Amino acid sequence: MSDKSFLERASDYAFSELKRVGGDPANLPVPLQTVVVIYSAQGIIDNGGFGYFFGQDFDFSPPYSVFSESYRRIGAVEAANCIDKAAALFPFEDPHLFKEKRMQFMDALDESSEFVELGDRVCGDETVWAALEEYARRHSELLLLT
Repeated sequence: MSDKSFLERASDYAFSELKRVGGDPANLPVPLQTVVVIYSAQGIIDNGGFGYFFGQDFDFSPPYSVFSESYRRIGAVEAANCIDKAAALFPFEDPHLFKEKRMQFMDALDESSEFVELGDRVCGDETVWAALEEYARRHSELLLLT
């Protein structure tokens, strides 16, 4: 038996498939894409809230709706809503395309801002990890994990 958890094995497989398809999650089947997107996003959010998450430029510049849709797919609706609300706070269109503008906006915020509060609700939310594991288990045949 492996020392790795089911979710770790599922993510290892999903990330190996991501590499195989050239690094663009959009080229993966939806269950694999979902594991990659959530595993990446939640890890970043858990390390530094929305400041870290929105401070990243993700490969292939996906709109933030790709993330919130993935969260909804696993049943983490509250986290998805927080991502959507935070993305909508940027005072310009297509914030996923403009890191410098995102950083300027976030740098001007104080710790009591709605943006920070939304991130605090998702940061460290263990229910996201539990929902992702349950989602991966429901799709274990695709993840080649039985």
